[in-house]
Amino acid sequence: MVKLSSNNYFLLFLGIVVIMDSQAFKRQLSFKDALLNKYSLEEDDEELCFIHISGSPKHKAPFDQSEHYQKRILTLDGCGITCAGPDREIITTCPNVEELDLAKNKLSNFEEVLRIISQLHKLEFLNLSENYLSQKIDDFSPFIEDQDRDALPSIKKLILNNTSVPLETVYSLLTCLTGVQDLYLSLNGYDNIPEAPEQYPNIRSLSINKHDIKQWDEVGKLGFVFPGLTTLRMSECPLENITPTELPQQFPELKILNLNDTLLNTWEDIEALKCFPQLTDVSLMGIPLLNQFSDQEKRQLLIARLPNIEKLNKTKIMEEEREDAERFFIRHHMDNENPPLRYSELVARHGMLDRLADVNLQAKTSAMISFIFDDQPLFKREINLMQSTASLKKYLSKFIGIPPPGFKLLYHDVGFCVGLEEMWFGAKKLYTFKMKDGDEIHIWSR
Repeated sequence: MVKLSSNNYFLLFLGIVVIMDSQAFKRQLSFKDALLNKYSLEEDDEELCFIHISGSPKHKAPFDQSEHYQKRILTLDGCGITCAGPDREIITTCPNVEELDLAKNKLSNFEEVLRIISQLHKLEFLNLSENYLSQKIDDFSPFIEDQDRDALPSIKKLILNNTSVPLETVYSLLTCLTGVQDLYLSLNGYDNIPEAPEQYPNIRSLSINKHDIKQWDEVGKLGFVFPGLTTLRMSECPLENITPTELPQQFPELKILNLNDTLLNTWEDIEALKCFPQLTDVSLMGIPLLNQFSDQEKRQLLIARLPNIEKLNKTKIMEEEREDAERFFIRHHMDNENPPLRYSELVARHGMLDRLADVNLQAKTSAMISFIFDDQPLFKREINLMQSTASLKKYLSKFIGIPPPGFKLLYHDVGFCVGLEEMWFGAKKLYTFKMKDGDEIHIWSR
């Protein structure tokens, strides 16, 4: 057994501390390290595919530029990035990036996010989805040095899906990133909309799908926070109603609204959509109100209710389709004691319509047919019209004593004087001849 002196114990302790610090350092991965790990390895692999035999030497970037200097699009999703890295490391490596995907990394501090983007002055697209950014930040000023405030990029599209980012933090961030037009906030679990310190009129499109908001009173607050909204996507959420009272003030510019897979369950909610001043494109698939109707009936009832809508569920409404839908709506409600107000409006336009005849379009499955063999009555039988001509010939051969190739069949529709129709094709089903009770089939021996 080896005995250790106190000095040896101290050295051993220092060694363990150094190893632990080294491991902790390794757990930190900077933006540049992730960039080099991904792209340099890919480019090295590409180099192995070619053998340079002759020609001029490969062009080298200036000594103060990296090989990634001119890159405009970087996809660094799922690379394990935790931090920005040393100061000015990014701006000297890839300053011309315009689109940056940082989804599914390990960024958990907005200070590191700002350190990254403040070095990318041309950045227009930023995806931070699935980074855990749950800090509640009311003011980003402490994170931005005075000399960097004007250097923040003019990001136009900002994606913060599934980041748990509080809306208060989003408001503060938008105060710094004043160029954002398209904002994505889905899967963040919002159940209410907090008050904002100011309005953000630059936001034109907002996606806030799969949230927990149930009442329209909360949704309406989004309109006051983002008064310039033209597109709002709110699918797969438990929204139960639409309150029409303040819609013109809440969403004066809204043109496109997606409410797929919400819990809307009254026609009053649908009628409320007419109160949006500019709304022309709406999606309403998967709502409980329409579950009882066929796909065609759903579309017709919605079109008839919404004269302001030009595109429904991503499909343009043609004038002929709208007229058919409005006529269907009149007939659908003509027996109601208290029809909706829209019914009276459409009757005034199209007049009171006649009921449609109840026509059974299903094919008959059997018929009583008279069989005539070489101009002599053979028998009258009820036959299955789902069978083929070949099957019928095989059945009849037992009665006339002639194998199927030795005779032919001719159908006679007794209601029309058009003569006999030869039944040429053995695979053809009998119902396709539109046979009915009292018709005849003539059997002619060859």
